[in-house]
Amino acid sequence: MTIGNRLDQAMNAARIKSQSELARISGVPQATISRILKGVGAKGPETETIKKLARACKVSFSWLNEGENFDAIENITPHEPQSKIYPVLDKRIAHAVKLMQQMPEYKLNQAIKIIDTIAEPVPKNESD
Repeated sequence: MTIGNRLDQAMNAARIKSQSELARISGVPQATISRILKGVGAKGPETETIKKLARACKVSFSWLNEGENFDAIENITPHEPQSKIYPVLDKRIAHAVKLMQQMPEYKLNQAIKIIDTIAEPVPKNESD
């Protein structure tokens, strides 16, 4: 799989509908995104470009760049380093996290209340 294929998958997973939307979110020119998706260019995109695209699509740099760490997502916030990667035990959890990262605050709070309501309590000795 090429970086263009992975970027297309990442855009779909992040619900980014167009190259221009990704350009606006990432700060990478739309023409550059187009070249990456088409696989045009002898040497490939710059590292900094890949980092910006990974951050915008909420995927790990290593997965977008080389297809490594497929079962990892990157939870990027202004207060956390980009290299912070959380292992994901189940792809359903990764999907849920991605959806929750895109929710407005009030919907996220509602989702957390629902999860708290339906989740079984963790026994005290397992949480330590």
